[in-house]
Amino acid sequence: MKRTVISIFIIICAIPVVAQFQQVDYRYAPQWHVSCIGLPDDTCKTLIGPLGQLLTDYRKGEFFNYVGGFGTAIQFLADENMKFTGQRLYSARVPLVITEASFSGINITQEAFAVAQDYVRNQIPTNKGNREDVILTTVSNPTNRTLTLNPVLIINANDEQKTEVAGRAAFVHGQAQVITDLKPVQVRQNLNDSKTLIALEPVVVAPGETKQIVVLYDNGRPSVLADRFKNDANALRSQINEIRTEMITYWETGTDIPYGYISVPDREIQHLTDASLRGIWQAREIKNGKISFQVGPTCYRGLWISDGATLLEAATVFGRGVAAREGIEYTLSFQKENGKFEVMEPTYWKENGIVLWTCVRHAMLTQDKVWLKSVWTKLLKSVDFIKELRATTLTNNIPLDDGLIPPGQIDGGLWGAEDKAEYTNIYWNLAGLKAMIQAAEWLGEKKDAVALQSEYDDFFATFKKAAERDMAVDSFGNRYLPIPMDPKYHSLPQRAQWAFCQSVYPGQIFPQDDPVAVGTMNMLHTTLQEGMVMGTGWAIDGIWSYFAGFYGHACLWMGESRRAYESLYAFANHASPVYNWREEHSPRDLTPSKYVGDMPHNWASALFSTLAVHLLALDRGNELHLLEGFPPGWRQAGMKTSLKDIATPFGKLSFVFQVNAQGTEASLVVDPLSDPSCKGIYVHLGDWGTMSGASLLKLDAKKSNTVTIQLHP
Repeated sequence: MKRTVISIFIIICAIPVVAQFQQVDYRYAPQWHVSCIGLPDDTCKTLIGPLGQLLTDYRKGEFFNYVGGFGTAIQFLADENMKFTGQRLYSARVPLVITEASFSGINITQEAFAVAQDYVRNQIPTNKGNREDVILTTVSNPTNRTLTLNPVLIINANDEQKTEVAGRAAFVHGQAQVITDLKPVQVRQNLNDSKTLIALEPVVVAPGETKQIVVLYDNGRPSVLADRFKNDANALRSQINEIRTEMITYWETGTDIPYGYISVPDREIQHLTDASLRGIWQAREIKNGKISFQVGPTCYRGLWISDGATLLEAATVFGRGVAAREGIEYTLSFQKENGKFEVMEPTYWKENGIVLWTCVRHAMLTQDKVWLKSVWTKLLKSVDFIKELRATTLTNNIPLDDGLIPPGQIDGGLWGAEDKAEYTNIYWNLAGLKAMIQAAEWLGEKKDAVALQSEYDDFFATFKKAAERDMAVDSFGNRYLPIPMDPKYHSLPQRAQWAFCQSVYPGQIFPQDDPVAVGTMNMLHTTLQEGMVMGTGWAIDGIWSYFAGFYGHACLWMGESRRAYESLYAFANHASPVYNWREEHSPRDLTPSKYVGDMPHNWASALFSTLAVHLLALDRGNELHLLEGFPPGWRQAGMKTSLKDIATPFGKLSFVFQVNAQGTEASLVVDPLSDPSCKGIYVHLGDWGTMSGASLLKLDAKKSNTVTIQLHP
């Protein structure tokens, strides 16, 4: 048999290498998203859905079925056949949700926003605490023919009480009013699903003409604005744009949201950081006269100590220590007589360690020894409770947990059980004790420091012995520590490793070369999909969006700066186009998509904003380290990155990093720190810059420093 030989010549050309930087384009955004339009500390947590629908009165409380749990859903359609084309915010700082659509050549723009009577000028009498939600629809006809719209108002009231229509008002749940400036011409009701469709009078739009239609929901509260709207639609229609402008001004200049503390040259990262801070303030409420930092507006509307720790740290880092203090004092009010904290459930033992860390971190960031001493006795009671927990492990019938913490709720992907010895509660109680040692030394409480150190050393040694016993090997050969001790309870290696990441940072219980930490981090590195650890949460085939914050911080602490800033960008690309996150959702290529938890989820907001700061400035013991996780895309020609008055354990930090127009060098100006305990400011230049040949600079923390850095191509 004759063979034909074919010769293939490959010519390899020298192609210039162009640096590729991370980009935020929301490529992995959840397919269904909502945005909160409520005010800071608002009791009305109104959300706007992806089709402009107004969602409020969340009732269902279902963790795994978030979408269908609202008591009231309101949607105004300029025409039942309109086609939705996109949604965005007015800006990252202004939660005015703009939904765009079209119908038969007509352009349709819906703007949903909350109106606070307290902030509208004297044209409308103030009535503190009352507010309305507005859907302002603008229709414009760019065609050369007259077109007619047939608007419909859809009200889905998840209630046995039928929606009643009288004039231009529809009464939902007996008293809440939905009011439109158009007259109803037909009412259709489907009692099976509590849906009411109100056909409104036609709207004729001439060529080149623009018209506006207003829908208002009063949230069931006395409303001067709603009454005026109901009685004189023309008068309010003429004022609605002025009211809209005033609310935009309020959001831009009238709140105490801590903008301006971080400035980065990536526009989308900046937008997400600003929106994250806004979202934290929108989710808050006043409870028992104190500010309560809450996770979200629906199934996580309340105090969650694990989430709240990061929320309170973020508020403090961004200069709002007074507000955070109120949140911490509200948390401390939940302590029981025996020192135990029990908010989530009885066996969520980790709450005790988390509260200890929260109080210590807050006191050090605010440099307030007096306050920490005022709560010291309470914190020591929690330490005593942790000791009691350890003692109970010696008398129960589970030998695996001896000397550690008894089985408790795991969370984040795995349920707890009475016989399921596990590590999440151990991790956080170790972290809490370690923070208390630092605090005792800081306060000069030498006797307490010695006792705490002795307890911690015994606890950590017992943990290390158990960890060596329980180490497993993943399919890539990485030795890692599973969360459940007993192999019969093992799941995916990465499952529920959130508390491990937090024990690395902020817990700081491991040195960088610890084999447990190194092996478990290496295991997590192998699980990345869409840049995120896959399958670590409740959805085993899903993405836990803000796990990127846990993982990114742990990478940064372990010295893996590239993974840290890559995690920030993966985090960003899983946000929605309206700058927020769902707790868990499916990867982009998995349909139908699954959803878990709240949205907006402000643990995500807090983790994103603090990770952005910590990539630029991170305290390590008695040192402050700058630019450890500096993304390469932020140091290009003409770019400026700055922190201003960021709270650190050494006082407020301000610096400016400015690249010259040619991209060849940068100036770094660092203001002095107020606390002399800082032994040095270290600037990490990695392989991208040098000063006098050095890639690690040590600056005097007590002085103002200005240095010039030569940038490498």
